[in-house]
Formats: sequence, structure tokens, C-alpha cells
Amino acid sequence: MKYQHYFSYKFYIVILCILLVLITCRKDEEVILEFTVTTRSATNIGQGWATLNGSVNADNKVCKISFEYDTSTAYTYSISGIPDTVSSDTTETIWANLSGLSPETEYYFRLKTEYAGGTEYGDDMTFITTGLSSIDIDFNPDLVYGTVTDIDGNIYKTIIIGSQTWMAENLKVTRLNDGTLIPFVPVTTTWSALSTPGYCWYNNDSIAYGALYNCYTVDSNDLCPQGWHVPDSEEWSVMINFLGGENIAGGKLKETGTTHWSVPNFGATNESGFTALAGGYRSSAGVYKSIQQKGFLWSSTEHTSDHAYYYIMSYSYSNIDMNNSNKKNAFSVRCVKDN
Repeated sequence: MKYQHYFSYKFYIVILCILLVLITCRKDEEVILEFTVTTRSATNIGQGWATLNGSVNADNKVCKISFEYDTSTAYTYSISGIPDTVSSDTTETIWANLSGLSPETEYYFRLKTEYAGGTEYGDDMTFITTGLSSIDIDFNPDLVYGTVTDIDGNIYKTIIIGSQTWMAENLKVTRLNDGTLIPFVPVTTTWSALSTPGYCWYNNDSIAYGALYNCYTVDSNDLCPQGWHVPDSEEWSVMINFLGGENIAGGKLKETGTTHWSVPNFGATNESGFTALAGGYRSSAGVYKSIQQKGFLWSSTEHTSDHAYYYIMSYSYSNIDMNNSNKKNAFSVRCVKDN
């Protein structure tokens, strides 16, 4: 009897332990869902544009996503988020690219999430657009520059070189001159699959080097301000020959100093006023390369249906070279004035 009692006691203990383990495992399996809406800091801030950021855990609710923004917390304006709808129980990154903003202006923004049960907002955040002058770029002080304004309100210095008028800064525009938004593509996997217009910023940061565009954007023929265009290889050759040929023209085109070029920035005089920068590039695989070492500038001339010509300058020599590249790569753009 004692043995049976002892066995029965142990049996119940074992059963109890099994139940406790099952209950514990069940609790571990339970996912605690939490609806969260978070506004994050703006990035890619320029004279007339900025990228708004945030994140949402929708807690399995179907949510419509947007950002509200204004020069005060009155929030007169809004823009759809990307993505504009979420419904999962994981935290999703949200962003939206603003353009047409005023320079040197403080903007307020917040993430807005609408669902069947109501509306939730992230915290208020602010950013300040940059000024009209690019004081960190070393333009030639002995030359007289003009200006041109793009559809976003960005103002660029321009310079006459021979019979042509060129932009003296890399393009930063986020819309075509007919108002069409150029897709901003920061995600590597999305970029590598892209065969339509798109742009990015080097390492997704806002810097003086301007934006990087794939050549499908150039092919639109609407990238530059009205009355301007992306130069073809013949127009590039006209300028290069005016400056003495490809072996020395690069030095005459490059910004002096080592703010935007690596040491030694060989042969750089910027006597043309063109003020070329080493903005690097983004490869067709979505990888950023060669910042401060090389400057890559598109031409509008095709080599084949999927390749186009571009011009390259380097910190280590004074020439400018022409080559061709896959249109999926992203290079800087300079515009030349229509004749």
C-alpha cells in the first residue's frame, strides 16, 4: 500500500509538471501585439525637399498611412506614406518624399494612421530646409555665375563655358519638369530590380553632391529645368575641346581643395567655374561607391538600348574620360542650357 501510495504521489507530481510546462510553453507562444505609430527624424533635407520617416505596428488592423506637415502644428498639408496601407503585426518602416518646400524654413510633421477604430498620430517632429547658397562648395571666386531654378525651387549656380551655359552644381530635383514625381528608391533590393526612372542620395544621406539618377530618368527628357537638358556626348565634347582636350579638361572642371575630393585632387584648378564634385555612384546592385574619389556624370547619348555614355573625373588625375555604363547605375547629372 505504501508503495502504491508513493507511486500515485509521483504520478500526480509528473502530471503537474507536464501541465506547468505546457502552460509555460503556451505563454511563450503567445505574441503580445501592440499598436504603435512612431514619427522618426527627417532625412535627405535640402533647399526644397526632405524625406519624412516613421514606423507602424498595425496590430493586424488595416491602416491607411500618411504624413501631415506644415510650417506649424496646424498641419494643413498631407502626403501618402510609402507604403500607404499596412495591416501586419510587425513593425513596418514608412517614408514619404516631400518636394516644393521653401528654403531656410522650419517644418513640422507627424505620422498619421487611420483605421476602422479611429485615428492615431506619432509625435510631432521638425526639420529645417537648407539655405539657397551652397557655401560648402568652393566656386571660382574670379568668375561671374548666373542662376537657374528647378521645379522643386532649388537654385543652382550656372556658368558660361565657351558658347555653352552649364549648371555649376549637381542636380537635386525630385520631380520631372512636368511635375511627375521621380521615384525615390533607397532600398537596395528594389534598386537592383529597377528598369524605370529612379533616384537616390549617396548612402541615403543629404550631402552637397546632389542626387544620383539612373539613366532611365535621363531618358525621360524632362529631368532638367525648362529650357535646359542633359547634354549629349557631342555637347560634352564641345566643352572638353574648348578647355584644351580630355587630358587636361578634367583639372579645369574640378572643384579645388579636398572638401569634396580626396588628396591630392591632382591638377584641379576649376578655372572653368564648372566646379565638378566627386559624388561617387550607385551600382546596378544598389551599392554606393567612390565618394570623394570620382565624379560620374551622365550624357543623354545611348551606347546600346541598356547602356549610355558617361563622363568620369578622378582625384588622382587631371583628365576627363568617356565610357559607357548600364542604365541601372546611378550617376550625377549636370544640365546645359538649350541653344
